[in-house]
Amino acid sequence: MKLRLRALVGTLAAAATMATLTTLTTAPAANAATIPSQGSATLLDVGNWNVEWFGATGYGPTNEALQQQNVRDVMAGADMDVWGLSEVVSTSAFNTLVAGMPGYTGVVANDPIVTNGAQYYSDFSNTEQKVALVWRSSIATLVSAKVILTSQNSNFAGRPPVEFTLRGTFDGVTRDLVFIVLHAKAGSTQDAWNLRNPASQALKSYLDTTYPTQNVFVIGDWNDDVDTSITSGNASPYANFVNDTARYTFPTRALSLAGVASTASYSDFIDHQLNTNEVQAKYVAGSAKAFQPQAYVSNYATTTSDHYPVLARYNYVIGGDGGGGGGTPADVIINEVLANEPGSDTAGEAVELVNTGGTAISIAGWTVRDSSALRHTFAAGTTLQPGKAITVFGASSAIPGGIVAVAASTGGLNLSNSGDQVILRDSAGTTVQSLSYTSSQVNSDGVSLNRSPDGSATGAWVKHNTISSLSSSPGQRADGTVY
Repeated sequence: MKLRLRALVGTLAAAATMATLTTLTTAPAANAATIPSQGSATLLDVGNWNVEWFGATGYGPTNEALQQQNVRDVMAGADMDVWGLSEVVSTSAFNTLVAGMPGYTGVVANDPIVTNGAQYYSDFSNTEQKVALVWRSSIATLVSAKVILTSQNSNFAGRPPVEFTLRGTFDGVTRDLVFIVLHAKAGSTQDAWNLRNPASQALKSYLDTTYPTQNVFVIGDWNDDVDTSITSGNASPYANFVNDTARYTFPTRALSLAGVASTASYSDFIDHQLNTNEVQAKYVAGSAKAFQPQAYVSNYATTTSDHYPVLARYNYVIGGDGGGGGGTPADVIINEVLANEPGSDTAGEAVELVNTGGTAISIAGWTVRDSSALRHTFAAGTTLQPGKAITVFGASSAIPGGIVAVAASTGGLNLSNSGDQVILRDSAGTTVQSLSYTSSQVNSDGVSLNRSPDGSATGAWVKHNTISSLSSSPGQRADGTVY
């Protein structure tokens, strides 16, 4: 009979205070542990790890600086492309962790860019357990991040899953991969199972309905096994996924069946990766494993985490062509036009271009015109990378930080609110794309026209506030995330 997982403390006391954390520099410090690479140079490597009260004082490992160092060493050394983390408590510790991993980007659940993140992950003065995603920034950019299944908040013990969509070039094409990071209700009691079970049903219904044909990974601490439950006498609450073999697969189930543990103290495997069939077709057979850092990290279970990182590999060729000889051609589109600037300063007028193709393209000498005149010529050396945007503003005074943008070379865009045309031409004078708009489409102050879906070459033109809570987002995706 399997040992039963103890109930974990679900939340920090509201009165808990955070100690000052030792800050790691952005340049890697001397490693406390040298971890051999577990990743591949060309294929997609995915890990998930419960990092046990990361950054919390009074819970989990007592030496916060050492835990941060060890977690950083394991993550950077293992060399995964994507990590789903759970039990991140301190956002400052998380930011320090990511800063100590050059080449990686990370978002924690209560980050402002996560839709509903602050609402569901800011309890106890932001000291509750949170999920997070960390990924290699060279392979993908964040399209969106949002808390899902909020109606199941209590069934997920107050920490509903967070869905991250990454866009990158895989197998030579621009592809969106969806990563849902979850941390299910802990404990082997019947009451705990009674929460995990409806949460699982809701998750499957959401995936069935929302992503019937998409590439979706669900990764994290499921707090139960998938062969039989850690709650005595019960089937796994995730049997609904196991039984739908046409649509879903747990590559980690083989580890459960082999008696492998994913925690340092118990024999159950409770940290899983679930794939839709589109992802499972890319799974490298036999690659799933519970990596055991105690071979490299002294006193791992007491200094770092009571869970092991779970790793798997997928046959998505990063930036490659899948044998076809190069990425898909560049495809530059007009994605957003802000003709009716906020207020009366025409410096805020903007035209956003996006390369939806799979290769970079020089746009030196390309022009942006309206119906009456040339408004901007892109300078020599201007290149637009795949999946990225560049925005032309009326003047430099309106360009916000953190985006790729230029000021109109003629001193203004001069887009008319009574109706106009935006024309993009290449350096040979050939029209690449054009947009004609009417006064009724730009009659709202500060509201732009945007493709729907955002970033789609064939998307319809709609008012920005019909697809986002934002009125406009020149230089960013429609939901405000960076390209």
